Amino acid sequence: MQFFHFTEMPYPYVPPEVEEQHGGLKYFMPNKYFDPLKAHDLYQRYFDEYELADELGFNVMVNEHHQSAATLHVSASLSAATVIQRTRNGRVLVLGTPVPHHPSPVRIAEEMAFLDNISGGRVNCGFVRGVQGETYPSNANPARNLDMFFEAHDLIQEAWRQRDIFSWEGEFYHYRYVSIWPRPFQQPVPPVWVSGTAERLVRWTAEQEHTLCNLLGAYDDAANTFRLYRRTAADAGLGEPGPDKFAYLALCHVAETEEKAREIGEKLMFYLRAGRMRLGAAIPPGYSSASDAVAAMRGTMGAVRRKSFEELIEAGIALVGTPDQVVAQIERLYAKTGVGNIVLMNQAGEMTSNEVRDSIMLFAREVMPRVQHLGVNWGDDDTSWRIANDTAPIAPVLASAVS
Repeated sequence: MQFFHFTEMPYPYVPPEVEEQHGGLKYFMPNKYFDPLKAHDLYQRYFDEYELADELGFNVMVNEHHQSAATLHVSASLSAATVIQRTRNGRVLVLGTPVPHHPSPVRIAEEMAFLDNISGGRVNCGFVRGVQGETYPSNANPARNLDMFFEAHDLIQEAWRQRDIFSWEGEFYHYRYVSIWPRPFQQPVPPVWVSGTAERLVRWTAEQEHTLCNLLGAYDDAANTFRLYRRTAADAGLGEPGPDKFAYLALCHVAETEEKAREIGEKLMFYLRAGRMRLGAAIPPGYSSASDAVAAMRGTMGAVRRKSFEELIEAGIALVGTPDQVVAQIERLYAKTGVGNIVLMNQAGEMTSNEVRDSIMLFAREVMPRVQHLGVNWGDDDTSWRIANDTAPIAPVLASAVS
């Protein structure tokens, strides 16, 4: 089992009444509420926590959103470059670059190769479609977003693998001349991660043998998504994928007592509150399938944001409690889903740096050593998620967290 430290690097100083007026912190928030002096201190604090996490044995993850007070990661490449210069041990997961929202997949290929070289091969490259609301700051056409994602991925892979100059004449991208410098440090290509739950995307990710990440899904949603991946891979003759092909993002806080863990851990609810979007931003025309668009209009999509803190813990979306309790929660998650990578959102909103540091140090000392063995010798595990034991039907999974 591998663990990744993550924060969206939020800007928590927008007045509550302003946040309410604008329907959340993601998108459509005027930047007159931004204070550069406060932001400077926030950046130093967040990157210091990344550095500490690396020293404690965590891998780390960065992401990318735009024109949002909910996150100050404005470029996955820039955040990764900063983290790489501050860390020496763990892997740096870039999850991810919203490739349909960038004009040049070749530039993404170059930037990832650059990061891979300066890190000495510590980069996992994550590609995402960009969440629905990103359509507005990117000014991108949401229709055929997924088709653009697939072609951009193929072009990046070609740029990484080719050893000679080539041209590309696709449906969305056209290049007379491609030959990137540098090539990736990891050969033939760096590991690729993809996040999502849409059936077409999950099946494609399985066929590509990339790692699939479920963001804040309940136990059953994550299990269903991974079940679809496993059966697609098996049907394609790729064999049974191991836990390393699956990742899960959860909210996390550990403390010496249950009372303290829940008191501080509840601050993680900031992420779900801040990320709520206006209905129109959640369903840009053509981005989602018809069923997902209907679900959004009926209020089914984004249901995670309306759960209570207790319900989030029960659903496995929040790993919160004493070390013994969090160990049990992770063991349950592995037993139900077969996940081999957990991304831990250890910070959100107004959580202080000391609260984050105390939690990740306790996790590293008393949780990590007791669960790191999970999934290592998975071929010997007789668990319910193994293909031979799993006869449950594949249920459709909506983007429950609007992720």
